[in-house]
Amino acid sequence: MTPVTAFQSASAGHPANQSVNVRTVVGEAIGVHVDDIAGLWGTVLGDWPYLYDGQAEHGADLPLPHLQACVQSWRSVAVLAFDGDNLVGAATGLPLADAPGSVQRAFAAVGLDATRVFLCGESVLLPGYRGRGIGHRFFDERESHARLIGGFDLTAFCAVERAADDPRRPPFGRGYEPFWRKRGYRPREGLQLMLGWNEVGAGIVPHRLAGWLRPLERSR
Repeated sequence: MTPVTAFQSASAGHPANQSVNVRTVVGEAIGVHVDDIAGLWGTVLGDWPYLYDGQAEHGADLPLPHLQACVQSWRSVAVLAFDGDNLVGAATGLPLADAPGSVQRAFAAVGLDATRVFLCGESVLLPGYRGRGIGHRFFDERESHARLIGGFDLTAFCAVERAADDPRRPPFGRGYEPFWRKRGYRPREGLQLMLGWNEVGAGIVPHRLAGWLRPLERSR
């Protein structure tokens, strides 16, 4: 049975938080939600810093390999946030050993054992639901899932890098680095992944993603 947890933030009176439920699904059960998750990725990742064009031809190539790997792994997890019947946020994770080979090779290049790393995929959340603790919940649930499976020393994720002087950078945009550091994640020197996707107005562009790691405690 899929566990469903009602979640309301300290700002529960805000319209966007009156009926937010967080649902955790694992393994092949994620397949039911793949289209909705991919659609949400296409919406949220169209903004800075990913600038992902999900409307372009083959635009869905960015999320699909990761989502397909999650469906095929019995040890994967998806943490889904719903407002009523509408999916408003999603975060995924799976053992690095079950991730696509290109991701595994990037970690192996810096001497990391894929069997000891749990990889967190993208966390996406519609703008009206941000700043109310759901992002922390996404990390909490994935890290707890990794502990439940057992055998992992680290949790990790990869984030796109952008030049500090990129003219497309929003003038008042705030990066997520402070949030990640608050969660205990740090960039690993030399850990980089190259991944191409359709960028708004540019077609398919190769992008460099940096790896961030966090030691996984045995309990919280």
